[in-house]
Amino acid sequence: MKNYLIFILILLSANNLNAQEDRIDTASTIVVAADQEAELAYNKGVKAFYDKNYKEALTLFDEALSFKPDFVQALFNRANVKIELKIYDDAIKDLNKAIEIEPKSGEAYFLRGNIYSIKEQRKKAYQDYKQAVKYNYKSPKLFYYMGVIDFQEANYKQAVNQYTKALELNPKYIFAYNDRASAYLKLKNHKEAIRNYTLALKYEPKSALIYNNRGSAYRKNGDYLKAIADYNKAVELKPDYYLAYNNRGTAKFKAGEYKEAIKDFKKAVSIKEDYAYAYNNIGSALIKTKDYKGAIKALNKAIMIDEKYAYAYFNRGSAKEMSGDLTGACADWRKSLELGFKGAKAYMQYCK
Repeated sequence: MKNYLIFILILLSANNLNAQEDRIDTASTIVVAADQEAELAYNKGVKAFYDKNYKEALTLFDEALSFKPDFVQALFNRANVKIELKIYDDAIKDLNKAIEIEPKSGEAYFLRGNIYSIKEQRKKAYQDYKQAVKYNYKSPKLFYYMGVIDFQEANYKQAVNQYTKALELNPKYIFAYNDRASAYLKLKNHKEAIRNYTLALKYEPKSALIYNNRGSAYRKNGDYLKAIADYNKAVELKPDYYLAYNNRGTAKFKAGEYKEAIKDFKKAVSIKEDYAYAYNNIGSALIKTKDYKGAIKALNKAIMIDEKYAYAYFNRGSAKEMSGDLTGACADWRKSLELGFKGAKAYMQYCK
């Protein structure tokens, strides 16, 4: 009887802001089943899974488990089929049973943690990942996903530690370098952020995302020329990368190149018409060029897209004040303050 070594892939939907992997691999052990009927159905299920015949695979794994209810690998792989079919709660039930049979299965905790991640139940996912670590499940992806959750929870120092552990297991883990850099950026350690983005580019030199991210690290470090160079590379690699155009415009704005910045912001909204941030930035740059009418028009657009955009109200208030409309300016500054931009408070003194 031929046995199969199965490497199952499941889809993980990460929130991140920065680059995230969207596939996970879990390696199962070679099956040596006592019950030949269970083994035969299992191996046919593996083949059906590889052929993406998920419903057939599900039926075959059901058959294997009817012959051998404690068949842990069949439970694992039936869970994987259910993940592909987006039957997440049933997949969790299979893994719960696998854990009952093998309470120290780090692989089962890791896989169940991935499902909780798909369901955006970060606390449960993290608890399962910790159990996987406890039971010596060795995978750079395990620590990477823990780092992702730490980052999402704003635990940036802990995220750095998790990404570092992932890189100790896989020194060429591009996403871990990228996301560790992003965590360093949140910690305002620009030097380490730049170093890690550079390491990521060593292994993935054609990543528009990483060039964009490193450009932002340079920009926040005040090195606008290097930032612009990285954004140039990002849009060269991905001509429709509206985020990079907006970011390049921001770097040019910071460097005092307002007219060039406006060109980039307009390019961003030509690609993504509902990009409120870029409209706000157009308004900010037009204020610098003393085109207050044009600024108000752009900021109106930003507010129309996002009626709770505090900075857009503040900037529109500034444009109105420059145009001589103090009443309109005060109304916008007041709205900006109500929406949470505390910087607008200082301007309210002009409204008494």
